[in-house]
Amino acid sequence: MDLLPTFDVAQTYPLLECTLSLMQSVDVDRLKAAVVATQTVVPQVLGRYNLRKNRFEVDGLASDQVIEEFTASHDPGRGRLDVLHGPQLKIQVIHHGDYDQLRLLMSRLLTDGEGFKHYLYLLAAAYDGTDLSNFVNERSSRRILTHLRRPDRGRLADLALASQKAMPELAGDVHHHRGEALIPRATSKRLRQRARQQGVTMNAVLLSAYALALFALTGERKLVIPYQVDLRLQGPVAAANVVQVANLTGEMPIPLTVSDGDTLATLAQRTQQTISDLRQSRAYLLPLMEIRRLNRAFSPEMIRRLAAKRRQPGAVSFANFGHVDQTRLSFGDIAVTQIYFAGAYKTMPHFQLTVSAYHNAWTLAFRMVGSEPDYQLGIKILKNMVAQLTQWGQEN
Repeated sequence: MDLLPTFDVAQTYPLLECTLSLMQSVDVDRLKAAVVATQTVVPQVLGRYNLRKNRFEVDGLASDQVIEEFTASHDPGRGRLDVLHGPQLKIQVIHHGDYDQLRLLMSRLLTDGEGFKHYLYLLAAAYDGTDLSNFVNERSSRRILTHLRRPDRGRLADLALASQKAMPELAGDVHHHRGEALIPRATSKRLRQRARQQGVTMNAVLLSAYALALFALTGERKLVIPYQVDLRLQGPVAAANVVQVANLTGEMPIPLTVSDGDTLATLAQRTQQTISDLRQSRAYLLPLMEIRRLNRAFSPEMIRRLAAKRRQPGAVSFANFGHVDQTRLSFGDIAVTQIYFAGAYKTMPHFQLTVSAYHNAWTLAFRMVGSEPDYQLGIKILKNMVAQLTQWGQEN
C-alpha cells in the first residue's frame, strides 16, 4: 500500500501536517530524545525513501535533522520535507514567549492520517518517559486485506474516478497559503446530536456541506470526491503496545450531485446512502487488490507508469483525520490547548479540504499553492461550510 501515495509525487507534495499549540514552552532536548526513542519503534522516520524499489532505507540520519527552532517573528509558516533523502519527519518548534507551537510534518509515503496520530501518541509517550522497548509498529496490510472478502472484479482504471474540474483558475501571483476555520465545541456537539437524529454520519454531513459550498461558489453540480476508508477498522490489532504508523487507508470515489432545492439535510441523506452502498460492496478494495496483483508481476516504476496513464488526480478531495484523543496527547505536564491537521499543499485548481477534531471542536483546513484570489475562494469555502453547519445544527 506504500505505492498508492507515490502516484501523486509529481503533482502533490507528499506530506501531512499537524499544528499543536502548547500551554507552556517545550523542553527541546527532551523532545529530541523522544524522537530518538520513537525510532526504535518506527525506524523509517530517520530514513529515506527509495522510489525505484518502493522501500525505506534507514542509514542513521541524525535526529538533529528533524527538529528546527524559530521565534514567532521568524515563523517560516511552511515546512519542507525531502522524502527521497530523508528524514520522513520534521518538527518546527515556534517560540511564542511563554508558550510554544509545534508544527509537525510527516511523510505521506510513510503513513496516513490515522497513522500520524499513532506516531503523535508515541512521541508524547516517549517525551513523558514511557519505555518503548516493548512497542511494535504493525505496517503490513496483509492481515487486513485477508480479513476482508475479495471483490469479484476491479480495474486500475477505477482509480481515475474523480472530479477533473471543479475549481476555477484565478489569475495572480502564486504563493503558499494556509486556511483554517474552527467550529466551536458547543456547535460541534449540536451537529453530532443532529446527525444521530437524522441517521447519518458526520462524514456524510461534512461531505455534503463541502459539495454545497463548491456549488454555491463555483457552480459545479456534479462532483466525484475521493473518500478515505481506514482499513484498521476492518481488522485492528488489540494490543496496547502495538501502533500502526503505516498506509492502511483505502479510497473510494463518492459521486455527489447537487440538485435544485437541495438542503444540507436532504443531500446528507443521499450521501449517506451512497457511502453505505459502496462500503457494503467494499468498493475501496478494488484498487488495492489490483495493485497487489500488479505488484507480483511488475516493478514499482512500471506500476506507476501504468497508473499514470489511467489516473488523474481529482480536482477536489477530502480527508477526515477524525478525533484526537486528548488523554494520550500531553508532553509531560504540558497540555496541548489546540491541535489540527492539514494535508499537502495542493496546487490550484486542485483543492483539498481536511477536517480534524480536538476536545470535541472541529477544525476545517486547507493548504494551497495559488494566487490571492485562489486563497480567498478557499476561505469562502470554509466560511460557507461553517455557516451551513451552524444553521443545520440549530434547526429543530
